Order: sequence, then structure tokens, then C-alpha cells
Amino acid sequence: MAGSSSRKAGLSIFSSIRRTSERAPSSAKSSGDRTGRRGPYSRNELFRSVESVLGILIIIGAGAVVYDVLAGSRGLDLGYFQANWLRYARAVQVNLLATSIAFVVGMGIGFLVGWARSTRTQPIRKILSDFHQAKVQGTARGRSALAVTIAVAGVRHYLRRIADGYVEAIRGTPLFVQIIFAYAVATTFYPRLAGVEFFAGVVALTINTGAYQGETFRAGLQTVHTGQVEAARALGLSRWGAMRHVVLPQALRLVVPPLTNEYIGLFKASALLYFISVFEITFLSKQEAYQGHPFESFAMITGIFLLITVTIARVVQYFEARFRIPGLGIEPARD
Repeated sequence: MAGSSSRKAGLSIFSSIRRTSERAPSSAKSSGDRTGRRGPYSRNELFRSVESVLGILIIIGAGAVVYDVLAGSRGLDLGYFQANWLRYARAVQVNLLATSIAFVVGMGIGFLVGWARSTRTQPIRKILSDFHQAKVQGTARGRSALAVTIAVAGVRHYLRRIADGYVEAIRGTPLFVQIIFAYAVATTFYPRLAGVEFFAGVVALTINTGAYQGETFRAGLQTVHTGQVEAARALGLSRWGAMRHVVLPQALRLVVPPLTNEYIGLFKASALLYFISVFEITFLSKQEAYQGHPFESFAMITGIFLLITVTIARVVQYFEARFRIPGLGIEPARD
């Protein structure tokens, strides 16, 4: 009896395994049909390829229409590009120099502004109330220590309000107006300064990017959870040590993509320096357009701006993917 029961159990197990193996291909086939995958490529990948080709064709067609409107039957003077590309390359160096100086200095301003705006401060009414209680109660030494603490909190409170006002003022006014205002101030106080136009333009770009980078740094610093800072302080790190070893390594990785976008936007905005007579690439293009080469000159600066901005974006994307920490920041898009 025992042998027959064991044989029946073995046969039942074998039959169940066989039924499972027979159902597996059909389930795999149905799952493959649900994902739309046929062969090495999926339907989504095929659709994306078709859309990319259509997008390229639309761009080529739009470029042909623009060329026909601007150049017409006169045609495109290819010899102009060969004869003048070096002049445009030298002119765009002024844009890159102004952008780089403003971005680096603005990064220092932006970090301080972001740090000031990310710190938690007590309301001024609460600070004054605590100060009044310290004068009435407690020992002289305790009142002095509490007064110093409240004074520091008050300074932080007003620094944050100043940073808030700076960011709102810059973000609420056009960059063009800021450039004109900086130029008017510079020419009023330093009329004989050599290169006053370039100086005023760099100052305006610096003040502008400092406010926008301040928002970027504020968001990056606030992304790091306060529990990590408290844990670092519990392990014996000072406030600056926690900021240096815990907060900054994570925050700086998070702010690299938006800072890259800020640099690219600032580089494109440097074309506005043309209005205060800075001899940069747009100024040169305007002169060449008046001399009978409107399409060639603006096609040249369009290609140069695209080449520089796309190159910067791709290089930063490579290093961002190369040094990305899993689980930190925004993951790449997935289908």
C-alpha cells in the first residue's frame, strides 16, 4: 500500500509539472504580445524611430522655407563662411568670457543666497519675546548667552529676508532692463573706464545669474533630509562639518543639471550685450547684415550657438551619468 501511494504521489507531481511546462510558452507568448515586442525591436521603438525621422524631415523642410524666404534666388554665399568664420570665432570668445566670469562669480553669490534661504529662522516677534523674557528671568550669565543666541537668530532672519528680496527683484525684472540699468550706472560713475560696456554687461549677468543660482542651490540643499544632518551632529560633527561631509556632496550632485541649464541660458542671454555696444558675436552679425549678408551672418551665429550649447549639454550629461549615485536625484526616463 505504501509503495502504491508513493507511486501515485510521484505521478501526480510529474503530471502537475508537465501541465505547468505546457502552459508556460502560451503565457510567455501572451505577455510578449501585451508588450508589443516582435523580434529584437518593440513597437514603441519603431514608432520612436519613425517620429525621429519625421521630425528631422520637418526641420529640414522648415529650414528650406526660411532659406528661400531670406536668400531667395540670390543663393547662399558659401565663400562667406570660409572667409569669415575666424572673425565669428573670435567674437564668440567675448560671449564665452562674459558668461564664464558671470557664472563663476554668480555661483558664489548663489550659494550664499541659497544657504541663507534654506536655513530655518524664527519669526521676529518670537525673537523679541524671548529677548524680553531673558531680561526679566534668569541669571546674568544666562541672560547674556540667550541674548547672543537671539541676536544671531535675528541676523539670520534679516539675512534671509534680504536674500528673498534680492531673488524676487531679479526674477521679477527682465534681464534686458538690468543690463541697461547697469550700463547707465557704470557710465555715470566711471565714464572714462576702458571697456566700461563689457564691465557693465558682466555685472548685470552676474547679478542676474546669482539670483537664479540661489534658487537652484536652495532647492538642492533642502533636498537633503534634515534627519541626515541631525544624525551627523549626533555623531560629533559640527554644523559646518555636517554641511561639508553630508549635505554638500549630495546637494552638488543634484544641482549640476540645473546649473548646466543656467550656464547655457546665460550664454544665450549674453547676446543682449549687443545693445550696450559690446563687440560680441551678435554685434558682428548685425554689422555684416547691414553690409549685404543678412542670411549668411545670422546662419553663422545660429550654427555657432547650437554647436556650443549642444556640446556643453552632452558633455555634462555624460559626466552626470558616469558619476551618478543610484537612488540619488532624478533617474533617467524609462519606457
